[in-house]
Amino acid sequence: MGRDTDTTKERGRLPPLNGLRNFEAVARHGSFAGAATELHVTHWAVGKQIRLLEDWFGLPLFERRPRGVVLTDEGAALLNDVSNAFERLGSAAARLRHEEFTRRVSGIVRVNVLASFALCWLLPRLADFQARYPDIEVRVSTTSRKLRYIGDAFDIGVRSGTEQGAGVVSRALMADLRLPACSPALLRQRPIKDVADLRHQTLLHSASTRAAWSHWLREAGAPELQAARHAEFDHVNLQLAAAVEGLGVTLASLPLIGRDIALGRLVCPIAAPTWRSADYTLVINLDRGGDDAVKAFEQWITMVASQEAAPFEPH
Repeated sequence: MGRDTDTTKERGRLPPLNGLRNFEAVARHGSFAGAATELHVTHWAVGKQIRLLEDWFGLPLFERRPRGVVLTDEGAALLNDVSNAFERLGSAAARLRHEEFTRRVSGIVRVNVLASFALCWLLPRLADFQARYPDIEVRVSTTSRKLRYIGDAFDIGVRSGTEQGAGVVSRALMADLRLPACSPALLRQRPIKDVADLRHQTLLHSASTRAAWSHWLREAGAPELQAARHAEFDHVNLQLAAAVEGLGVTLASLPLIGRDIALGRLVCPIAAPTWRSADYTLVINLDRGGDDAVKAFEQWITMVASQEAAPFEPH
């Protein structure tokens, strides 16, 4: 009860809020006329609000000059607090308006991605989207086919490299940078201090990435390096899982192994070079690109990809 009473007393000591709004506008413009134009009121009305505010404080906030006004020392100190308060209020209002928008958006988004991208990148992050947009149903499907051949069976997709064709548009999502990666246990058994040490290792491949190691070794200055063994798997998912289980060293897409790195399941023992494969791109069905639910998913996945684009630090 006492705390509520104290809060009420504090509010009773607040200056006229409309006067503060006029004060902040005058301070920014350096004139009553500029503030009046912004606030859609008369010069006289602004002047009245400033006089009321100065009467409330019992001191002048501006020095009147022939070509405008300037803040007094007391006015400058007040402006700093008022500006900070308005900025916080604006941020809170923007946040609440966004939250209200997300609560209103509903619908279905059909997302078609590569299987490796779905398992390693999208699904671990999808709960965040569902928390932001609880009324949007996300239907995830996987295929490596060109999305232009799928027709209207998808709304938005992720592929390696751009896709061109009628009815679709591609937009860059994130870079696909690759480095050797292996389990910490394997690294303890057979340390990798430089590229030459890979000759003692089993190099892991997948059917769709057979040439990746050759590209990387060429950039690393060791195109003739011969590994102890090679092992190939049907899918990238199996290739990465094999690396986690200590079966060899994989050339991994850094966006796909971020979670494994964070959980300590994989490490990248060689810091450079990073080989850049075809970037991940968003492919949008133009017939559905204007749908609110599709736009919400596009904005979300673009935001998350951008936040995770910071330079990668190998271990």
